[in-house]
Amino acid sequence: MSGENEIQEERNNEEQYRNWKQNIPFMYEICINHQNNWPSLTVCWLNELEIDQNDNELHRLVVATQTNNQEQDYIKLLKVATPKQINEQLDYTLLNNIWKTQAVGKVQEELQIPVEVEINRIRQSPNDQYILAAQAGDGEVGIYDLSRQSKVQALKGQMKEGYGLSWNLYNYGQLLSASYDHKIYHWDSFTGQLIKQYNFHSAEVEDICWHPQDPNIFISCSDDKTFAICDIRTNQGVTIQQEAHSQEINCAQFNHFQSNLFATGSNDAQIKMFDINKPEEDIHTFSNHEDAIYSLQWSPHQRNLLASGSVDTKIVVWDYYKIGNEIKAEDEKDGPSELLFYHGGHRSKVNDLSWNINHKNLFASVEQEKNILQIWKIQPQLWEEDENDEYIKSLV
Repeated sequence: MSGENEIQEERNNEEQYRNWKQNIPFMYEICINHQNNWPSLTVCWLNELEIDQNDNELHRLVVATQTNNQEQDYIKLLKVATPKQINEQLDYTLLNNIWKTQAVGKVQEELQIPVEVEINRIRQSPNDQYILAAQAGDGEVGIYDLSRQSKVQALKGQMKEGYGLSWNLYNYGQLLSASYDHKIYHWDSFTGQLIKQYNFHSAEVEDICWHPQDPNIFISCSDDKTFAICDIRTNQGVTIQQEAHSQEINCAQFNHFQSNLFATGSNDAQIKMFDINKPEEDIHTFSNHEDAIYSLQWSPHQRNLLASGSVDTKIVVWDYYKIGNEIKAEDEKDGPSELLFYHGGHRSKVNDLSWNINHKNLFASVEQEKNILQIWKIQPQLWEEDENDEYIKSLV
């Protein structure tokens, strides 16, 4: 790209951002902008909820610093208070204006844990709210205890760094990690021992996800353009390996409610939805991003909603119940019928996103260059559910 084109693209991006900022009160019920000292490669809401003395919800989330060895790196525990319900009596400027810093909606740092190497990805244990797994930039997977404010176990064996992490929902303490050394590692986080190592991908393994109902099944995806469906009861692990995209696959996640469904996101800017029982061909391809997709997360509240984050700076929320719905000609420029919402608040690559399990449709997201954490919730009228769509029922 020429220098002149880069300048024009920057101007276009700034104009889009200004338009987004002006429309915040119309699009969001909550929109909070928090400036970190350093960018974070990861964000994760914790599965805990408190009610404070003002009857507000108190949520916690974790991020990690990326200082490029310029300063000490940390895992940081943050907290934010949000009202239990938004009503007409509440001053909407407290939440809809991202430049305000009132007590409601203000992000506060609660503690920080020093780490030896910057952290690529953090995920909370589903069985213990204080336990975190963290993929470090040197290949170590650390287990951290928030109550002790320290690392309690170091899982060593990966030859290179990675991003993918997934806790087993049923086998307490069992953890999968995906590595750029082309391997997948199955750990016992209590003992620090490696249970098994899998080596069926021919390039970097980008993501990993345990099945939400079967503790023996997981999926993985790789820069070799394939996803793999794996059964740990077999000798080799892999049962199906399928090329699914024209470029590298960066993320793969199971649907929490319809566990036969999973989605993959790729450098080809596409998301594909598959049925694990017939994975040879995707059910649907979601297309509207303009660059590589690095983050995917299904809603923990509704089976039909999927969020994706991209290098194009956008987060898109998709509604697969709306696949095939007729759209007006004047609305075609806004994207396909299943595109529910664009979050345009970031101005650089979206590194990670997290969907709050305790507050319906409350998101957190972090970006690469601007050191920004955003916490946001779309206006409720945009979350209309249509469970009577016969077209999508016929597909899934």
